[in-house]
Amino acid sequence: MSVAQTEGPAAVAGATVVEARALHRLALGIVRDAARVGTDDVSVQLADRRGDLRVSVEVPVVLSRQGTDPVSARADAVRDAVVQGMRDLAARHVGAVDVRFAGVRRETERRVA
Repeated sequence: MSVAQTEGPAAVAGATVVEARALHRLALGIVRDAARVGTDDVSVQLADRRGDLRVSVEVPVVLSRQGTDPVSARADAVRDAVVQGMRDLAARHVGAVDVRFAGVRRETERRVA
């Protein structure tokens, strides 16, 4: 094992372990934010694909009054968010992201008094 020098006060040997449950919750939050839906509306499955992560996502299509992006553009946004988020936040390489849209949610407007 080798220890790299860091910019901090002192380098400390050790290991960082990210459990499967933490990776799952992280992916769930990334998808929730990218799809703009609640956590209860998101389903995420993680699998190992030759050392890379394969992420299967299921979210509803969100309809809003302000116009909507095509479903393919929404899927691309979710896919990009998962790949970048898992790379930046968990140092994991995502090899594939499958996005499935199931159901429809209407975005409700909130009025502030």
